[in-house]
Amino acid sequence: MRTPDKLDRQTFLKTCGAVCLAAAGLPVLVSSCRSVYYAQKPVLKGKTIELSRSEFEQVSKKGVTTLRNYVLVELPGQTFPIYLHRTGEAFTAVLMKCSHQGNELNAHEGFLTCPAHGSEYDAQGRVTEGPADRDLTAYRVRADDQKIYILIA
Repeated sequence: MRTPDKLDRQTFLKTCGAVCLAAAGLPVLVSSCRSVYYAQKPVLKGKTIELSRSEFEQVSKKGVTTLRNYVLVELPGQTFPIYLHRTGEAFTAVLMKCSHQGNELNAHEGFLTCPAHGSEYDAQGRVTEGPADRDLTAYRVRADDQKIYILIA
């Protein structure tokens, strides 16, 4: 059996990354290559952030439209982004600031993790894994047919 002469970059990084994590005794997580999506046109009106429902639409290269499960919302001057999660027609919004030591969280499908100490939160901001012992700051959300409103006051 002949071995390949070249190893593509993606395979190399996945293989080396998994080996390094395993060698360090850390769990190896397999994830897709999807990037995190930031809302393109959020608008702050008083104490409410407004964004179009279309921010959740994702059009593939083949022209197929699917819906994202979450979008990050960031405005100029905002210290931490907001994780806006969609479950069917319901939305939840939480500040991506770890309640343990204030680090910015990493967003995933349906949960958030803290890269500093490993705390985890569900999409509603509830602690599912410590060392954090307090839930995240959550915001009220309402929506109509066209827009989503995050009430930050």
